[in-house]
Amino acid sequence: MAAALLALLLLAPDLLEVDFGTTTAQRVRLLRHAHPRVRARAAMLLAHAPKDRAIAGLLAALDDEEPAVREQVAFALRALGDERAVPFLVRRVGEEASARVQAACLLALGASGGAYAARAVAPFLEHPVREVRAAAAQALGRLGDASHRASLWAALRFDPDDPGFFVRSSVLGAFVQLGWREEVERAVAELEAAGALQHWYARTAIAGAVGRAGLAGRRAWLTALLDADEDPRVVAAASDSLARLGERDAVHARLGHASPDVRRAALVALQQAGDPRGVERASALVKEDPDPAVRFEAALVLDHAGHPDADLYLVDALKSNDASIWITALASLERRHGRSFGRDAAAWANWLGGARR
Repeated sequence: MAAALLALLLLAPDLLEVDFGTTTAQRVRLLRHAHPRVRARAAMLLAHAPKDRAIAGLLAALDDEEPAVREQVAFALRALGDERAVPFLVRRVGEEASARVQAACLLALGASGGAYAARAVAPFLEHPVREVRAAAAQALGRLGDASHRASLWAALRFDPDDPGFFVRSSVLGAFVQLGWREEVERAVAELEAAGALQHWYARTAIAGAVGRAGLAGRRAWLTALLDADEDPRVVAAASDSLARLGERDAVHARLGHASPDVRRAALVALQQAGDPRGVERASALVKEDPDPAVRFEAALVLDHAGHPDADLYLVDALKSNDASIWITALASLERRHGRSFGRDAAAWANWLGGARR
């Protein structure tokens, strides 16, 4: 989703000239705008809208002529998680020519439906495009339907076009969500034997599965990943899992680690674990840490905690040359306040100053 939004924003500077308003009704109307990038942006904003006010417009927009808009609409429906979307998503995923949109619709079904949705999703475990198979596995895990165990194992053991273990890692995640601890242990062993640990995506998935499934015997392995793995995504997963396994003191100790990736991961893990020390430390790191990425992560931790000081740092982040930073900051500000001034940091600062008086 972030990549799609990044592309939309970078390719459409004219979006900043469009008034997206502050109400759901205004944004629903923009789903019929002449410019597809405006329609996609409106759909993205509706992901945080009241369901009853947004659902009808989004369901109609599932038939938009532009695949990028349909994909963003599916992302919004996934965020809303409304059961009324299920028959529309089932129809769309069956008719859809774009694999990207199919994958987005499957993920939306995973967030929206029950047994009926699971029956529609399961056949896509055999889809020729691996991204679609991965989305189907993730959706089945979210739906909690245990009747497709054999199909999930078959997907995990099918590897000809899955060199990076993308699909197989998604199946592992489905086992975790379904609460199948024994399946998780078996799947981890099979993936390791197949060479999965050579790939960052699989290491991330396995590290995350260990914590979420409560495999306490893997603590030492997670600690080694946290301190030594070169990929920040793996480090983040290891940190989160250690916190889940009750090693919060060890995670807290990493807030002073020499690696900024480890400091960032520790901040997020503590915040997600509900440990107040994460927010306390974030209040200092947002001002003092020498690494800008750590400072921004601290701002996001404050944001998630509802801390009023988060606004100041999010507005400042709009000035960043790093698109992933300013886009995330903008989305956070829009979510916090239900309005948008685009990347105009001065306008945000003026409005926030007036709102607080």
